[in-house]
Amino acid sequence: MELTDAQKVQSLKTAVEFSTEALIPGGSNLVKGDLKQAGIHAVLGFAARSAFGLPGLIVVSANSFTKAVTGRHLFEFLGLGNFSEYTKKKPALAEED
Repeated sequence: MELTDAQKVQSLKTAVEFSTEALIPGGSNLVKGDLKQAGIHAVLGFAARSAFGLPGLIVVSANSFTKAVTGRHLFEFLGLGNFSEYTKKKPALAEED
């Protein structure tokens, strides 16, 4: 089965996102265009590298890549917890006319 052009572009984009994590933590979010997540992961990556060494940096980079590709953090993707129910805004009650 032949890949379509859209699938080829998506595969290339995912490969670029993955490879940028080797250069800077949060690089995949930077490629995606999410500057806020990129900055957060960059700061956390350097802090984790300082505190825990290479394993800390790998965990932060894996979380960044997972967030960029799936839209969920690593712990959510692995099914270790779902804290989105605590961060969701409660729907406003419908006004009665």
